[in-house]
Order: sequence, then C-alpha cells, then structure tokens
Amino acid sequence: MLKGKRILIMGLLDTRSFAWAVGSHAVELGAEVIYTVQNERFRDVLLRRSFKREGLNVDDYNILPCDVTDDDQIAALFERTGPLNGLVHSIGYARPETCLSENLGDAPREDVLKAFEISAASLAFVAREAQKVLTPGSAIVTLSFNSQQVFPNYNWMGICKAALEAVAKHLARDLGPLGIRVNCVSAGPQATMASTHIPGFQAIGDAWLQRSPLAWDLNEDRHAVADGVLFLLSDMARRITGEVLYVDSGFHIMGLERQPAKKSDS
Repeated sequence: MLKGKRILIMGLLDTRSFAWAVGSHAVELGAEVIYTVQNERFRDVLLRRSFKREGLNVDDYNILPCDVTDDDQIAALFERTGPLNGLVHSIGYARPETCLSENLGDAPREDVLKAFEISAASLAFVAREAQKVLTPGSAIVTLSFNSQQVFPNYNWMGICKAALEAVAKHLARDLGPLGIRVNCVSAGPQATMASTHIPGFQAIGDAWLQRSPLAWDLNEDRHAVADGVLFLLSDMARRITGEVLYVDSGFHIMGLERQPAKKSDS
C-alpha cells in the first residue's frame, strides 16, 4: 500500500509510542521511514537504551534530531530528508505538574504557551518547511485525542488537541492547491511513555473500556491507530483532507456507558 513512498515520522519516544507503531507498519507496507527525536542526546542515550531492551539497535534506523521549537532546526531537518511522500506529526508536550493539574487555572502563562507551541502550533511551523519537499499527492497526518469532551486532568493538553485539529484544517485549505492533504487521527488512550505523565490516565482508560461500543486494548490498539494513519497516508485516501478520523472503538459517539447486550427473543 505504501510501496516506494518515503515517510517522515516525527516524535519517536520508544517502541511503545504511536510513532514507532506507525513506522513499523509503514515499513511492512513497503515505505522508507525516517524518524525524528527531540535531540541527539535523546537518540544516543535514552532511545538507544530502550531499543537495546527490545533487541534493537538505534544505528539500524534513520533517526534525525529536530526540536520543533527551533525554526532553524526544522529548516535543517527538511534539507536532510530529501523528497517526501508523507509526514506524521506525533508530537505533544504539556508540563504535567501545572498543565495537567486538577484545575485549569493552576498553570502559569509560560507553561501554557509552551504546551501550545509544541502540541499545536508546531504542526504549522513544520508544514511550512515540509511543503518544500512534499511531493504532489503526499499527505500530512497528525495524532490527536478526543477534543470534543472534557477529561480529568487533561486540561491544557485537551485544549491544545482542539487547537491542533483546527491547525490541521487550516493547513488542509492552504496546502490543498499544492496537492498535499492534511488530516488528523483521534486515537483512543494507550499505555505509552506519554500517558504515564497524565495524572488522570487510569480514569480515562477505565471509561474507555466501559463505554466504547467495540473492544479497546490499552496496550495493543496503538497498532489499530497506526493502520488508520497509514490509510490516510496512502493513495486510498487521495481525496480526503481536513478530516478527523476517530480510531477509538466508537467512544466519541457515546453519551452514556454501554449497556449490557440483551438477547433477542426467538
């Protein structure tokens, strides 16, 4: 499905991250994959250590540093990638102690602005440079989380995800004439490195299991999310842009907890 395509996946943290799931599946479908991490130290120390535990070697993969708060680094990244057919933005950060506290107003202004810069605005800054190397017919996909509802402690990150989806829609308008599609995948919760920093994650995960019409696995359904991303990267989605694709087992449609199925009379 992705044979011959070169895809950049931004935001690799470890082998349990959405970025790794997307990249691994993309390679299986014939793509050449380039990853990014925040900086060289993360790649050469922390990522190397986590890869080694899985029997993997960081040096076997094309992993480039890019801090999305630095315009020069973003520009330098796309000078190194060469032409691309797809880009995955799997980046988000909000200081847990303040932005993910019990009350929205607890966060100082500088923490909120940093969360917005990294988790939402960075998509626009990345796209500004990426459009120079993205070929006609290519796609940008960003990873979001249910922005229509309010969750415990998610606070400013939830607001940033809503902003991220708005950024994607505006980019879809701007980049469409260049033949570049921009979409979001709203993923259900996963037990990843990022989720360990969300104080209310367990409550969110429990609610997903109780409410979703379909089954949801907090440890393994990152692979289902990855498949949704790859569909949007592929030519099968060639006329889809500005959309939010929910890969969450239907949680977002439910107003109340799922009721036990009743057997019909026969």
